[in-house]
Amino acid sequence: MPNKIKVIYIGPFSFPNGGAAARRILGNALALKEAGAEVVIASGQMPDNASKNGEAVESEYKGLKVVSLGERTAEKYPRYLKHLLYFGMGSKSVAWLDQLPEKPDAVILYSGYSPYMMRLIPWCKKHGVKFVFDAVEWYDPKSFLHGLLSPYQWNIELALRYYSRKTDAVIAISTFLERHYASKGCETVRVPPTLDMKEVEPNLEPENERLVLSYTGTPGNKDLFNAYLEAVLQLHEEGNDLQFSFAGVTKEQLMQFEAMEKRKITLESIPSVLDCRGVTSQNEAMTLTRNADFSLLLRRPERYAQAGFPTKVVESLSMGTPVICNITSDLGMYIIDGEEGLVCKGYTALSLKSVIQKALVLTADKKKQMRLSAIAQAVRSFDCYRYGDELVALLMRK
Repeated sequence: MPNKIKVIYIGPFSFPNGGAAARRILGNALALKEAGAEVVIASGQMPDNASKNGEAVESEYKGLKVVSLGERTAEKYPRYLKHLLYFGMGSKSVAWLDQLPEKPDAVILYSGYSPYMMRLIPWCKKHGVKFVFDAVEWYDPKSFLHGLLSPYQWNIELALRYYSRKTDAVIAISTFLERHYASKGCETVRVPPTLDMKEVEPNLEPENERLVLSYTGTPGNKDLFNAYLEAVLQLHEEGNDLQFSFAGVTKEQLMQFEAMEKRKITLESIPSVLDCRGVTSQNEAMTLTRNADFSLLLRRPERYAQAGFPTKVVESLSMGTPVICNITSDLGMYIIDGEEGLVCKGYTALSLKSVIQKALVLTADKKKQMRLSAIAQAVRSFDCYRYGDELVALLMRK
């Protein structure tokens, strides 16, 4: 590339320790870097060095320059106050951009929504910088506390229905969002969650004496964790030999699920079929998934599930662990029943139970074949480097 394109990935996210958001940004940034772009990650996180008094602090991660801009000053405030103060965010980021001696060719916004957009869009137009929005979600109002009464929901709706039309381009995580933004006249490219497959260590032959299922993460209202518990407990009570290992849910939180309450299970009487790891590190969670026979993911086919794309599915396939799931978003493009996973027709405990029963009778050879298919799909579809040229082309188009 004769002239190296300069890109700034910006937003209120934490990086590199920011969960699925940070992994999304890392994948796209590495892809851009590999394709010849110069990439800077401008995170809204508070700098680790408190003596800097919130000023921008630079560091490096995997060859990428990272700048901590100190936007997230209200993290410990009550939710409503935090959401109201959120509307002031983005000002430090624009001030930092202003002082750059050489302006970037493109700015990619992840999250931030209206507060960042109302500041960044005019700034980019003033300086002739391409403004790109990385669209990864569109929650339903009922996904938030008090729904449309939530200031955070106003922020998102305003961004997705108004400000997004003023962007120069969109990177969409799903076909749902790709179609939505394309219909509004936005130049759009679809990039699912990605990772660096060179750094993944898959497991082709987990040494499990019984069928081991896994789940990692914080279920919230998205993942139907109670259905997992109900299906597993019913199968266990019927004499089937299996284990459900999960991280991100503590034993105390486990007690609050209906499947536990109706059986009058206590902290002292948690059945051995439930392997509750509590809150773990990302590495420990990945190891848990890597060593399972299948990971679980059920979601209601609502807008949040259709618009987003579960990062945990990508991570599971990359480690050779097939997925038991129902089809939401674009999962049907990557999970073929009996190949990369087993597909549930619905999202209830009953539909999950029937699919787990199929998993219980699979031969070792079939399970290994599915693990190989999972890895092949991850390499084919989710390796970050396959999207680099497409992203650079998007950013360079005038």
